[in-house]
Amino acid sequence: MDTTTTSLTCQIPVSDRLWFFEIIIGILVLIAVNLVFRRLVKHVRQRSISLSSDWKEKIDYILYLPFHVLLWILGCTLLIEVLGRRFGFSFFESYIDAFRSSGFVVCVAWGLLRWKEVAQKEFVNKDKNARKVDAGVVHVVGKVMAIIIIVIALMIVLRVWGLDIAPLIAFGGIGAAALGFAGKDVLANFFGGLMLHLNRPFVVGDFIYLPDKQLEGHVEEIGWNLTTVRDKGKRPVYLPNSTFAHTAVINGARMTHRRIEVKLGVRYEDFAKIPTLVEEVQKEIANHPDIDTHLPVLVVLNGFGSSTLDLYIDVYTLQTRYDKYLLVNHEILLLVYKVVQKQGAQLPTPIVTINGTLTTS
Repeated sequence: MDTTTTSLTCQIPVSDRLWFFEIIIGILVLIAVNLVFRRLVKHVRQRSISLSSDWKEKIDYILYLPFHVLLWILGCTLLIEVLGRRFGFSFFESYIDAFRSSGFVVCVAWGLLRWKEVAQKEFVNKDKNARKVDAGVVHVVGKVMAIIIIVIALMIVLRVWGLDIAPLIAFGGIGAAALGFAGKDVLANFFGGLMLHLNRPFVVGDFIYLPDKQLEGHVEEIGWNLTTVRDKGKRPVYLPNSTFAHTAVINGARMTHRRIEVKLGVRYEDFAKIPTLVEEVQKEIANHPDIDTHLPVLVVLNGFGSSTLDLYIDVYTLQTRYDKYLLVNHEILLLVYKVVQKQGAQLPTPIVTINGTLTTS
């Protein structure tokens, strides 16, 4: 062997001669860490399934993918760092630590967001039957948590890259004030949506009525800017959330009763039968299974019309669904008519005047 070549080889640093093996060893270490992590996650998940059913069952979904991406980032940065040191890529070497730290922060934030998503769904589904938690409130809290996680992660990443976040925060305050003034309607809708989620005057699926806008229908979606209501014509109506801050909302889904109000005319010839007729109608209506007798069952003589004795019926049914209510109203009208006929009374025949001659229609 040439002594000159041997001496030159000895003068090359060991790190320069073993750079390839350094890359291989680093990759093998990352693979080993990945295998150990997978076994650890699998073990924790199996123990959680055997003990109880909670968010720990999905720990593989929460952690594995962010951790897998983090290992790829570490492997790539290791490769770039070794190659840069070997071949003199000083540009990459100066930024490799910041890139590695940023990747770590992003993966941690990603894992927290996935944990938040799983915990939020588990929290809602766990108490869905007990009605202890409102899904809208959980949804709002989840979005606020997501915003906080993203903002904190972004601030840490900016700090890692050497940016001073104090001027950015000050400038952000000024920009937020200007943006708030320019987009006050958008902000009003945002906070209106927040209040809808917190106060819960209605939820998705409720039937609501807005008297000021002559609008009634089912709520399909409560967004951060708009609320969608499907009207009785099956057309979607999009309302800005700020609308509900200054308009009355009637929530038909939360009614306890529906009112049945009937005005009935009886002939003057049947005046002597009115006391018995009123008593029998009241008794028959009170016996109806869908009428709430804890509330007043009113059947009274209400006035003297031009050609009829006016009876007034005012009762409440327990059926709140509109189709069921119409059916009960139908049954009450048939019942009243049968009682009138049973008592020998008659409803007056409408009288029409044609050219000065009285005729019955």
